[in-house]
Amino acid sequence: MTRLLLFAALLLTGTAASGETADWRYSVGIHDSAVPDVDSDTYGINGSVSVDKRTEAGRHVYGSGVVYVDRDQDDLDPDHIPIWWMLHVGADGNLWQLGHEGYVGWTADLNTRMNTASSIERQIKALPAIVFGYDGASLQASVKGGIGYFFQEIDDDAPKLRGFDRAGLRITTAAGSLGAGASARLGSVWQLSGMAQEWWDDSDWLEAEYSAELHFDVSRWARPERSELVLSAEVHEYNLDLYPHTEDGLPIIGWDDDLLIRFSYRVVWHR
Repeated sequence: MTRLLLFAALLLTGTAASGETADWRYSVGIHDSAVPDVDSDTYGINGSVSVDKRTEAGRHVYGSGVVYVDRDQDDLDPDHIPIWWMLHVGADGNLWQLGHEGYVGWTADLNTRMNTASSIERQIKALPAIVFGYDGASLQASVKGGIGYFFQEIDDDAPKLRGFDRAGLRITTAAGSLGAGASARLGSVWQLSGMAQEWWDDSDWLEAEYSAELHFDVSRWARPERSELVLSAEVHEYNLDLYPHTEDGLPIIGWDDDLLIRFSYRVVWHR
């Protein structure tokens, strides 16, 4: 994990230090970390920083980090520290152009989630993939597939309540993944995007993820320029059949999905 996080830090540092102009963004917002299976809602505040850049060689590099501070009252994890974070870094580029708007490309990215209120202690996913995409003026869409690295650890505090120890709470495997996404501009100020992705190893599926974002450009009313409001939802579903069960057949935790709803004010500036 340390090496992967170091790689992410080096990528962000290299992007910032190079001579090319990069788009930097920061945001502040509120969120709800929900676990629908047990009617749990954990509210809080969050802040993020992200960078987006295209190099002289045409390679696109990007990265973002989000820190969440929760007001945790449900105690799904009885020893939860209510600060958690997400990190995303990656790069992509084109291999072949298909007509004016189609393309075949590549992507390589790293995603991490740490210390969530739903008892995900650590999750690290790294995926190099081939992408088939369409890049139109008002509509973009793509599908991708590849084989990468999947790591997930369930926090041991919640399973302790069901009699489990730390053994068997981790999945570390090479895994395949398929994903699809689309983004559409709706008029001059609205933009809607969404994605779906699933991971599996040679025996079963590991995780499914779905997300959607609605962007509202407020640059004409707010300062500084290039600012927007963003409403997003992100769902993760986990295959708990891959973890130990009790003698009565109960899984290690009493829920197999979580939902993050986030409302943010995002500002873009140039460096």
